[in-house]
Amino acid sequence: MSTYLILVLCAAAAAFALFIVLNVLRQDRRGVAAAAFSLPLCAALGFLFAKAGYVLLTGEWDALLTPEPSEYCFTCGAAGVCLGVLFASRITGHRPAGKLADRFVLPGTLLAAGLRMAEIELGSLGAGRYIDIPAGSAALVLAVWNRYGEPHVAVFVWEALAALAVGLLSLREGEIRPGQRFESALFRLCACQVLLENMRNRAISWGFVRVEQLLCAVILMALLLCACARREKKQGVRRFLPALYLLVCIAAIVGIEFIRQRSPSRFMGEHGGFLMMGAVLCVILLLYRFTVKGRLLHRPPENPETNR
Repeated sequence: MSTYLILVLCAAAAAFALFIVLNVLRQDRRGVAAAAFSLPLCAALGFLFAKAGYVLLTGEWDALLTPEPSEYCFTCGAAGVCLGVLFASRITGHRPAGKLADRFVLPGTLLAAGLRMAEIELGSLGAGRYIDIPAGSAALVLAVWNRYGEPHVAVFVWEALAALAVGLLSLREGEIRPGQRFESALFRLCACQVLLENMRNRAISWGFVRVEQLLCAVILMALLLCACARREKKQGVRRFLPALYLLVCIAAIVGIEFIRQRSPSRFMGEHGGFLMMGAVLCVILLLYRFTVKGRLLHRPPENPETNR
């Protein structure tokens, strides 16, 4: 537990140091002040949201006073951290807040990756299903061993790699409106987490429904609706069609999970089901990209030469 806390503190210190440095490089004094002020805000709100989210979602009120790492909601904690950045921007007078949020993408994904990698100290918390591999091989990337010496998929490693990949992809964004880089990174991260959360053995659940997976789906829908609302208003209701497509994709993921759990086929129950989910999530990512870029459902301009 003490080692886990040290790793968490190191990840937070590295992430916010990078956040401050990025604002220094931009020669943004208010940005530096906001980045420095966001550290205590993000720490406080992240902790409170993570704990309150777990208690409210599970109904386990006794967990309010326990420091057990498994009794926190990662998605709610991430929401608290993001709010901390936005509040810091508002308090310090940094405008627009979207620019500060965009600069937080790389430090934020670094923080998420560090928190996930810290789960190596928590035994089976970040582990997936049992896998049959020789003892001592692929100890970090492929598997983690429980107290009985049984190897399980090290899901937390893949979650950390996904967060880092999202952060690096955000660097490729060109000139976009303030806040778009942050929203795109959040969408990609939640899309990855829908699959990775499903691979975990231990999760906050309502029956067979994994709560954090559901929260990520809600965030995906909210971000896509915002993207649809910014499209050309002359399209009318049609500009919200991508949200309908997203609902179909989410329904497909639910159906795949239902089949995966009840299929007698070992391939479908393990690799096949996850591959199909991954394919649907790729469609969701493309759907968001096309919606943001304004390419989806846009009728090509008419060429007057062809009408003569």
